[in-house]
Amino acid sequence: MKRQYRPCFLAILFFTAGIFLFAAAGVYSQQNVRAVIQELSGTVEIKQTGSAMWEIAERGQSLTEDTTISTGFKSAALIAIGNSLLTVRPLTRLSLAELKRMDESEKVGLDLQAGRVRVEVRAPAGAQADFTLRGPVATASVRGTVFEFDTIALTVNEGTVEFSGASGAPVLIDAGRFSYSDENTGRAVSPEESFIAELKPDLPIASEFVSSQEEKAPGENTVNLVTTVSF
Repeated sequence: MKRQYRPCFLAILFFTAGIFLFAAAGVYSQQNVRAVIQELSGTVEIKQTGSAMWEIAERGQSLTEDTTISTGFKSAALIAIGNSLLTVRPLTRLSLAELKRMDESEKVGLDLQAGRVRVEVRAPAGAQADFTLRGPVATASVRGTVFEFDTIALTVNEGTVEFSGASGAPVLIDAGRFSYSDENTGRAVSPEESFIAELKPDLPIASEFVSSQEEKAPGENTVNLVTTVSF
């Protein structure tokens, strides 16, 4: 009777071992993308994962997930994240929300709370780079490009960026174009709309002054503007 149950017992044992090895292989294949401070100037501080204290950043220092970076006035930092480069501009604060590499994909997610950054996304050899930069009202997602982002406005220097606002469909921004998140609708403005808005002339100073004077309540002093044109 014992021999009849032995094959079944061995099958269960091999099946359990297979599940364990498969799970272990999955854990082993998932690694963190390496993030290192290459250069810095001025006052650059970091807050490590689980810490409430800020500390002065150092050149060559490794950074882990959930580390927050802050730059002061006239300060900047150059951070290598895998094969990509992140330039943190002055008066900027961001956190490294996700630094993962699984099989043939390098996934990086950054939360930009304030300020401006320049990103050069470069995929490692034989792999893809999935880079997402989130601001309070807009998100930029790329797979290999160069761009600048300041939580609202996006300028693309190279490649194509998928840009989305708090509402509406995402838009694709090509190299040499820019976009921004509309403060009224929350949607990402198309490159064509951004181009037209940039071409609109600024309101003349005299017109602004006259408009402000017309809005005054009756009885307040008014100013008459007289324009003289000489030929």
